[in-house]
Amino acid sequence: MPEGGNIDQRGEYYWGQVKKHGGKYPEFNWPSVEMLLNLVYTYDVVSSHMASKITPHGITKSGLNVLLMLSRSPLKACKQNEISRLMLVSRANITGLVDSLVRQGLVERANDPHDRRVNMVKILPKAEKLLADLLPGYYKHMHEMCLVFTANEKKIFNDLLTRLRKRTNEVKG
Repeated sequence: MPEGGNIDQRGEYYWGQVKKHGGKYPEFNWPSVEMLLNLVYTYDVVSSHMASKITPHGITKSGLNVLLMLSRSPLKACKQNEISRLMLVSRANITGLVDSLVRQGLVERANDPHDRRVNMVKILPKAEKLLADLLPGYYKHMHEMCLVFTANEKKIFNDLLTRLRKRTNEVKG
């Protein structure tokens, strides 16, 4: 059960039923399953919470991810396939995502001057203003959520997550 006993219906199910029924399998290791369930569950809670901070600005997590990439690019533009490759969130339909941002007047598409087969996506001033309005509060909120950790705990946590990500990539095949 997550620390502090704070659990909702999903938590109750996973920490009760999965532990009880997983024991049928010799490969089942509750500490490993518990850790990964906790990671996924926490990601969902944090992600939903952060999404609620940006939806009043008319943007999705994926849309924010694209705008941040574009705003930090030296040319304020990226190839559409590069955006898809670098997305931190779902990249299932990058074309639809860019179409939505174009309709909102936040980005525009242009042909790559060096390769007309390639679409470039460029951030527009309206999106730059949106980011300037949204990001201070967004980053402040992230910081406030993490005040439960010391700087050293954050470093350890980041190191542990990096190790898990590396190991996951090693065992994929």
